[in-house]
Parts: sequence; structure tokens; C-alpha cells
Amino acid sequence: MTRTNPQQLAESASQLATLPRAYYRVQQMLDDDRYGAADIGKVIGHEPALTARLLRMVNSAYYALPSKIDTIPMAITVLGTKALRDLVLTTSVSAAFERIDTDLVNVAGFWHHSLYCGIMARLLSRRLRVGDSEQAFIGGLLHDIGKLVMYSQIPEESAALLRRLREDGRPLFQIEREELGFSHAEVGAALLRVWELPLVYQEIAACHHEPASADGFPEETALVCVANAVTKKVEPGHERPVDETDVPLLDAAILERVPVNAELLGELRVEADLQSIEVYGTLFGAADK
Repeated sequence: MTRTNPQQLAESASQLATLPRAYYRVQQMLDDDRYGAADIGKVIGHEPALTARLLRMVNSAYYALPSKIDTIPMAITVLGTKALRDLVLTTSVSAAFERIDTDLVNVAGFWHHSLYCGIMARLLSRRLRVGDSEQAFIGGLLHDIGKLVMYSQIPEESAALLRRLREDGRPLFQIEREELGFSHAEVGAALLRVWELPLVYQEIAACHHEPASADGFPEETALVCVANAVTKKVEPGHERPVDETDVPLLDAAILERVPVNAELLGELRVEADLQSIEVYGTLFGAADK
């Protein structure tokens, strides 16, 4: 097996999967009172693909706004700076990984899993009034990003891990640590660190399988852990749907923080199914070419 480490994998992947320059400039401007919606709109306007994705996203059923949004300044006015910050990040990440591909998993299925997990985490947050719902959504979207890094950067080792997964009843992250000394969770956190994304997303990526180890954002991490447990998997041989008739087997401490039951999950699955179809088509459907 490879002798590389999460940081090296993340730095290598970041050469291919780069966030648009506009993302970092927009983040700076959102933190500076000297800039208004028109100024930020001009920066985003220099990235046609990002502009198109943002407008498609803000007009999607995910936000359910009463009227159509035609310009970025209007989107900023309606959504507010916090929601815009999250939306720019979501659309930037989806664009960044368009150039990363792998034959090891169905990439469309991977992104649908990630989106569904984020949407479920957001719904759980709002229904149970736990954590920050938008941070939970983005955390869910990014939680498995380390898998794509590994599948693209160390495909032979990853293929061997997936073969073992089919024969082994343990979770993939445990097999990865046994064989490599690290898992996709650490790799994902390393990439988000290289991208200079907020600590909350780094921690969710690092701890989504072991939320008890999250000390900065335990609620958001627990939300993503539960959402991930009720989301269909995409690894070959594990693509079957999860059991939709019961609560997943989770640590009591997690369920104490995110107290779900079968009835609640049944209701939220209906909402998540509808929203995930809409959002997937918005972010990963017809490209802005």
C-alpha cells in the first residue's frame, strides 16, 4: 500500500480541483463593510459558470423564493450575506470537482449521496432545532470529499480497499486506516484545509464517522453522522438502499444529541427525496458551457 499521507494527497488533488478565484474574493468582500451587493455581483459576474449556477440554485425549490431572482445583487439582497456565502461555496465546490473523475465509483451517485446527506442533515437540524442548518447542509455535501481525492490520486490502492470492503463487514474508514494508516475522513479534512475553508467543514469531514471526537462543532458533526447513516451508499457492492423502516444503529450519545425516530425519518425522507432531485439537477445537471 501507498506511503503517502492525507496532506500530500490533498495538495496533489488541489492542483486539479481548484475553487474559483472569485470564491476567495467574495469571501473577503463579504467580511468588509465597504462593499455592497453591486460590488460583489461584479466579481461573481466575471465567472459566468459560477453566476449561472448561483442563479439556478437561488431559483430552485431548495430556497422556495416567491419570485424569480434575475441578478446576483438581487440574490444577495434577498438571501443575505450568510446565505450567499454558503451558496457560493456550494456552487464553487461542485464546479471544482467537474474535472476530477474516477472509474472506481459512479461519480453521479457519489454527488447524489453527498447532496442527499447534506439535505437530510439540514432537515434534521431544522426539525430538531439542533446546530446550524446551513452549516449542516454544506458539511453533508463535503463530508466524503476525501473519497474522490483518494479514488483519483491513488486509484490502485483505492480499488484494493473497495475489493476488501465487499468481503469485509466493517465500515470502509476502518479498513482504510488499517491498510493506509488514515482514512478518507482525514484526507477530506486536509483538502478543505488546503482550500482554506471554515473549520466547521474541516471538522465535519474529519469526524463524521466518529462525532464524539468533534470538539468545535459537535452538533453539526452529529447531524451529518446521522444523515450519512440514512443515506444510500455508492461504493460498488454497497449500492443497496439503507433500511428505511427503522432508526439506524448509532451510538447512544449521537442519538441523544440528534434524537431521531422511525416516524420522523420517514417524513424527512420524503422531503429529502424531492429536494435532492431538484438540487442535483441545479448543481450537476446541464453544465454552463
